[in-house]
Amino acid sequence: MPNFLDHSRLILKRSPAAIALVSVGLNLGMPLVLAQSPETTDTVTLFNRAGASYQTGDTTFSVNTNQIVLDFDNSRLLTDPLGRVVGCAGEPLADYRGFLIALYEATGPLQTELGPLLVLEPSPTGIPPFPPGIVNVNPENKNPFDLGETEALGNPDLRGQFNFLLRNDQIAVDATYILLIRPPLGSFLDERRIQIRITAVAPNSFTYVANALDGLPLSLDNPSMMNQEITIPRAERNALVVFTTFFATLCQNEAIAIQKTADRATVTPGGIAVYRLSINNLSTSSLENVEVRDRLPLGFRLIEDSVQGIIGENPAILETQVNGRDITFTFQEPLPGGTPPENNPLARIVYAVEITPDALRGDGRNIAFVEGDRQDNNFTVRDGPAVYNVGIRNGLISDLGTIIGRVFEDKNFDGEQQYGEPGIPNAVVFMENGNRIVTDENGLFSVANVLPGWHAGVLDLTSVPGYAPAPNEKFIAEDRTYSRTVRLEPGGMARMNFAVTPLIPGEDE
Repeated sequence: MPNFLDHSRLILKRSPAAIALVSVGLNLGMPLVLAQSPETTDTVTLFNRAGASYQTGDTTFSVNTNQIVLDFDNSRLLTDPLGRVVGCAGEPLADYRGFLIALYEATGPLQTELGPLLVLEPSPTGIPPFPPGIVNVNPENKNPFDLGETEALGNPDLRGQFNFLLRNDQIAVDATYILLIRPPLGSFLDERRIQIRITAVAPNSFTYVANALDGLPLSLDNPSMMNQEITIPRAERNALVVFTTFFATLCQNEAIAIQKTADRATVTPGGIAVYRLSINNLSTSSLENVEVRDRLPLGFRLIEDSVQGIIGENPAILETQVNGRDITFTFQEPLPGGTPPENNPLARIVYAVEITPDALRGDGRNIAFVEGDRQDNNFTVRDGPAVYNVGIRNGLISDLGTIIGRVFEDKNFDGEQQYGEPGIPNAVVFMENGNRIVTDENGLFSVANVLPGWHAGVLDLTSVPGYAPAPNEKFIAEDRTYSRTVRLEPGGMARMNFAVTPLIPGEDE
């Protein structure tokens, strides 16, 4: 499939005079031509040299290098970007009719919003603004320019090209424009927006930054390139400088989509739910290495034997990796893509999960992401999160437990309350989460609906004046401490006792 690099080579074959101008930009993509007038002279002389050779039979003939000299009127020389709109992989589009390309002034706090159309002057007459061999496809300097006009130029290599002529006063520091490419209505391609901001202007060069406002890369060779700073040098006596910048590629901004559903809206511990993931290829290219990352809610456990993959109506092989609550599904074959994208088959993943009692501590929120690589240009495409919430009902199973305890006077220092050892009413116990519990008239307290795990409680001695922690001759680890720790099993019960003894007069509290 031809790309724009092939197109540049075709120009060189037909136009030796363009060799010195275009060869700088051959390796990176779309050549952009800027003509900028020197400020010190009234006329600019452009020197262009070219050489060629050809072969007839066994004999090779060489042509001596010639020099072409062109004089330009400095007062009328303009600045003109020249480029071409191509498809996702750098290929020419099948039909350019209805595709509009325009330059707008940038507005907004970040200068990322479209302002008014940039006012351009008609192309000058009598003075060629382009070097020999370069065709002005927009001689009337229209803004916006309909790329469909290039279909009638009779040269297939000019299809999709565009150029605008800018005045010298429009090249200034902080001048910011937005290049917009708009497909016709009903096209499966999305529009492009690229911000062009000039950051420096020097006698022999100027610098600008191109930013992709649409999330698509600026280079087919570097899928992560969303912005690029370029400095444009100008030779001492050259009025034209050729350099390479972003690809004007038209593609699908949203090339993949993911949705998630389940077979029920609420679940209970001990039950089973079935999740369905739908992955839609919205691009004109097949997608390789498609990977779905799915994070299950707390207490949901994958039933690995239940995983099934489908592409269209055919079974698909999936590689499944489980890491705790994180599951990764990888398709072992590409997701087909074509034109139009709405005819691409839908890919689906179906699996079942078991709901454990731990689900009662979670929120039932499931999150899934998808990513893959386009086959035509190797760009990585992503979508997500796809979120699905299920309600969690207690049912007959709950992992919440209860802590019971008492504050009492321990007369024999064994840590247990026996007959004749009274409870201490209105004693205050603080739990580790800040909850404040007061004992009843018998010194008893309880805390319901407590999560399983380790918990700690501290006796507030100011609430039991005249008492101190009792020595414990049976459990040395708890001897005369103010706190207690217990481990609560799921759905279980734990005991937290505080033994106290009356203060001996004169003893430190």
